[in-house]
Amino acid sequence: ELARTLGLHRNTLRLFMKHHGVKRKYSELTNADLDILVKEFKKKRPDSGIRYIVGFLRRNGLRVQHR
Repeated sequence: ELARTLGLHRNTLRLFMKHHGVKRKYSELTNADLDILVKEFKKKRPDSGIRYIVGFLRRNGLRVQHR
């Protein structure tokens, strides 16, 4: 989204960020906290898969590994 806003290709933006030492880090979240969030999501949408859960977390400002 940022690359599109800036009018750049995403690879160009990644190279620029790497060159200038800008890193994308995962959110500092305990396993217990992540479990709570996932359980809350699954209560509302029990048939949803991992991609929907990751999207839910990202929409709430969290960046997590898929596994």
